[in-house]
Amino acid sequence: MKHFDLKSFSIRFLISFLASVISSFGIGCYYNCGFGTDPISVFVDGLHGRYGLSYGTISTICNVIQAVLIFLFIRKHLGPGTLLGVVTGGPLIDLFETLMRHLFPVASTALAIRILILILGLVTAGIGYGMGIGAEMGIGCFQFLPLFLSEKTPLELKYAQIITDALFFIIGFFLGGVVGIGSIVSVLLTGFFLDIGLNRTLDITKDLPPWFK
Repeated sequence: MKHFDLKSFSIRFLISFLASVISSFGIGCYYNCGFGTDPISVFVDGLHGRYGLSYGTISTICNVIQAVLIFLFIRKHLGPGTLLGVVTGGPLIDLFETLMRHLFPVASTALAIRILILILGLVTAGIGYGMGIGAEMGIGCFQFLPLFLSEKTPLELKYAQIITDALFFIIGFFLGGVVGIGSIVSVLLTGFFLDIGLNRTLDITKDLPPWFK
């Protein structure tokens, strides 16, 4: 008989929600630091410029497509956290992008502050991605490709993330997405912050039973 553990579910779901908020905030920082966006956002920005839809709308569409891919190829990683990412990711990105744009307009914000925003975006986006995986409630949709690669090849997850980021960066660049030094930094370092977020989250959840078994 299947068993549902409410306490485990509640804690893991809260972590998944925080992961979505933190990573979306990081993406919002990237959009408004003026140094180029993170690789996924370069891809989304390219589609935004080509089709005229908001960043959040395009992110939601991409989330739905990748949720289907998760279902088809790594179904064991599909869960409530995946649905949470589909529902909250796009609106949260739009919210934080608008908030940061009003608080720190690129044209009038000091260079040092913009560098701090870039660093904040790098750290929070990577840690948020790792938290979403570590919660074990279903991965965020943009984690499909790195997790798929790490399971089907000898690559560690952090290196699979670097390869995935490079792929999104290249495709986004040719679509016309905004690139810069921040994009390159993100390609090189996001995987390492993802590793930190993943390991710290696993430390928190290691004594929790599976939420459903």
